[in-house]
Amino acid sequence: MGNLRLFTPEFVVLAGTLVAFLVSAIGASRVWTWRIAIHLGAVAVGAAAMFLQSSGHPFFHDVYKVDAFSQLLKLGIVTGLFLTLLLCEHTQSLRDDAYVDLPIFLFISTLGMMMLVSATELLTLYVSLELSAYGMYIMAALHKLRRQGTEAGAKYILFGAASSAVTLYGISLIYGATGSTYLVQIPAAGASPMLIAGAVLALSGLAFKLALFPFHAWAPDAYQGAPHQVVTFIATASKVAAVGALARVLAPFAHDPKQLQTALLVVCVASMTLGNLAAIVQKDVKRLLAYSTVAHAGYITIGLLTFSKVGFAAAVFYTMIYVPVSLCAFVVVCAVGSDGRNPTFDDLAGLYSRSPLMAAALLVGMFGLAGIPPTAGFFGKWFLFVAALDNNLFWLVFVAAINATISMYYYLRVLKEAYLTPPGDRPKIRLPDGIAVAACLAIVLVLAAGVYPGPLWDLATDAARALMGA
Repeated sequence: MGNLRLFTPEFVVLAGTLVAFLVSAIGASRVWTWRIAIHLGAVAVGAAAMFLQSSGHPFFHDVYKVDAFSQLLKLGIVTGLFLTLLLCEHTQSLRDDAYVDLPIFLFISTLGMMMLVSATELLTLYVSLELSAYGMYIMAALHKLRRQGTEAGAKYILFGAASSAVTLYGISLIYGATGSTYLVQIPAAGASPMLIAGAVLALSGLAFKLALFPFHAWAPDAYQGAPHQVVTFIATASKVAAVGALARVLAPFAHDPKQLQTALLVVCVASMTLGNLAAIVQKDVKRLLAYSTVAHAGYITIGLLTFSKVGFAAAVFYTMIYVPVSLCAFVVVCAVGSDGRNPTFDDLAGLYSRSPLMAAALLVGMFGLAGIPPTAGFFGKWFLFVAALDNNLFWLVFVAAINATISMYYYLRVLKEAYLTPPGDRPKIRLPDGIAVAACLAIVLVLAAGVYPGPLWDLATDAARALMGA
């Protein structure tokens, strides 16, 4: 029974799924649906924080592992869930008939993500990946403009189905090369061509979830067409789960990473460069943030491709701070686009006077994404670059620094519209309580981790040690 306590975060989220279903079944009002979901999300964050330092033996015949790595990422996932739920007080971009069902899909996707970061066997990982994806496929199609939502959902699910098929084929090759689907047993088989091919294909599905090149094409259209709150969840919680799964799969290859490292280098540079260059020409804020996500997926890959403890710790740290940093930007999307429209640069004009809190959130978010102190984004990039330099990847740091400089152009361009362009006849923005609270929490988290990154870095280091088996 003692070991079952380690599953408390998962049990809470599962209970949240069931309660959300019952609330929907009895036809509760929008207000009560939102309040109940908020409380369930807060309990999930508390449970994940309570068991943050917990660790135990692998469960279910070694297919599921609870350790410092999984528990930290679960905290990041449920934090993304809770902050997203705060934004759901008023969801004008969502179909009216789907409001009470939204928490069900949010909770069930979160449960799949939590299982994903603890999975230590490939078939378990695949099932968890699919469980986390199904809810997001449905949510992406729930925009009140049915044609727009259907297009977003269709592109998301088609790319997802293709990547799932590729991943499953990769798993079959890994099994053929090693005779096992357990991650810890993969190194014993040696780096055969079939194993490397299988690993590359299996990683493709996880690259899709993270929106890495060349599996990024779904992101701009899905971000543009999905409801604002749904996109916020996809851009925060799902990225934590994707990094966790990628790290789990890559860690066993740390003893001989050369072939996989070459492939990851290409993906990393292409993601950073394509994401930043494409973002420059965007006028729709959600599409800009989608391409920004592609670029940041490339930055995170810098830490993963080092196959070192410092690199994995840097990737975990960056992923954790990316949740509140990204949410600072998306909370503005939800507020400015409260009527359901996708905000453009013109809609940000005079934000400093129309809503000072949203202007502050946008400033912190853009500075965090650009890596400007005193935000957590500065230390996030710093740790990634240090990890690369420790592995003599000087040229990669140079390329990443150039890309970070390019990104400043469009991040500062967003701030220019918000702070230097007069508001004209645009009305002041009235913020729902949920959006205001989410913005304040995100700002505090970003600045706290930027001013005092030590505690989070220590947790990320412990997570990397647990991942690498040290």
